[in-house]
Amino acid sequence: MWSVTVTRMCCFTTSVMKARREWRGAALLVAVAWVLVLAVAAVAAAAGQENEKSPVCRKCDCISTIPLDVDCTNTMISQIPDMTNDAFTLPVRLDLSENVIHHVAKFANVTQLVTLIMKKNQIVSIADEAFMDLPHLKQLVLQGNNLTGKALKENVFKGRFNDTHPFPLGLEELDLSYNYLETLDSHAFKHLPYLKRLFLSNNPVWDISISMATAINELTALEELDLSQTGIERLPNHFLSNLRTLRVLTLAGNKFSSVPSSELKFARTLQELNLNANPITRIDAGDFPEGLHSLRILQLSALPRLRSVGQQSFSSISSLQVLHLSDNPNFAVIDEAAFLVLPGNDLALQEIHLQDNRLSTLSEKMLPWLDLLFVDLQNNPWECDCNVKWIAETLIPDLEDKNPQTTLSILCASPIADRGMKMVDLLDHSHSFQCRAPDPFVRHEGRYGPLIVGTIVVGTVLLITGTLVFVFVLYRRSREHQLFGERVKYRRAQDEEEEGVSQTVNS
Repeated sequence: MWSVTVTRMCCFTTSVMKARREWRGAALLVAVAWVLVLAVAAVAAAAGQENEKSPVCRKCDCISTIPLDVDCTNTMISQIPDMTNDAFTLPVRLDLSENVIHHVAKFANVTQLVTLIMKKNQIVSIADEAFMDLPHLKQLVLQGNNLTGKALKENVFKGRFNDTHPFPLGLEELDLSYNYLETLDSHAFKHLPYLKRLFLSNNPVWDISISMATAINELTALEELDLSQTGIERLPNHFLSNLRTLRVLTLAGNKFSSVPSSELKFARTLQELNLNANPITRIDAGDFPEGLHSLRILQLSALPRLRSVGQQSFSSISSLQVLHLSDNPNFAVIDEAAFLVLPGNDLALQEIHLQDNRLSTLSEKMLPWLDLLFVDLQNNPWECDCNVKWIAETLIPDLEDKNPQTTLSILCASPIADRGMKMVDLLDHSHSFQCRAPDPFVRHEGRYGPLIVGTIVVGTVLLITGTLVFVFVLYRRSREHQLFGERVKYRRAQDEEEEGVSQTVNS
């Protein structure tokens, strides 16, 4: 009895102590929450006070956020506003977009400016050391202006310095897209050692000059480079060799007719590659070099001329997790060994986007389909025969559990009786998913294509030769006939003359 009582008292004491600990923890969380609320309120109050004191906030909209958002967009400003009397103590985001600024003069000592946006102005020139007194500037957006390579001289991005030691800008992102940059000064980015993201898209580059390549290669901390829509069809030799921290490379919307594999071998840290909207006709083994061990995302969509993906095309990039291979209007053939993993490697693929192509069949052996997290096969002209029955029986039920929206438009294009029907609905039809006799010329287009062409050429040559021989024979016979007819007429005339002479003599 005594032992039972002691046990109950111990249990009660333990419960009380546990409850106290929980109460203390809850009280501590409440206290922390109140501290955060008061801190935010104090910051907001400080921002509000700065708004009232700041001259620039009388001309522009200042929103009390962190950072303080100073919105001067579309206010017909023609020059950089004077902010020398703006004693900002909080980080500032200044937006001067959609104005009529032609020249960027040197900014005053706005030490708290972290983001500067000057999109869609008419900027043609920038003063040397224009951003020198912006020591905390991280993001600079100059998109949609009239800048040329001549405007970005060596000292434009120069930071503070003294007699013995320079203090470069801390800029991490620079957007120069939608300008008129054909080339760059070889040291245009010399003073930007911390730059991580550079956007040069939609500039008339056409061919990356030596000076532009040199300028980009000086960015030793660069992680993302966007060269989309610049008209380039190749990368200079060893262009990527010095970009040893590059993570994202965007080459979309250019004129690459094949994957730039000779340069990609230097991009050993690359995690994402975008080759969308290029005139690439075929993907083959070796297009992606074995050094791309870090590649996670590959985009090969909207390729208007792509027709096929061959054996082991992706075997060397077993680290690949997401493949976008969609919206290719002529892409009809993907080899079942396209993802054949090399010995010692494991396939890491999690997502594959194959929608909106011209695929009519797909091999079940190509991938471990049920292990993938996302598969999209919609809007392809599927030939609903025995070769794709596995999609309806096995894959679609799996997709309906994981991502049901990707099963809505997996429709049959042939045979005619099943056209427009959902593939999965045909499982209840006994006549469906029947296979016809295989056509070797269709199934092995790549193998028999040269044979067919060769046969046509040889046949054409033989036909032309036979025709010429036939015409020549006819011509010879016709000629001989004409000559033979003349000789006959001559003999007959000669005979008639001889008969006439003999008659005259006899008479």
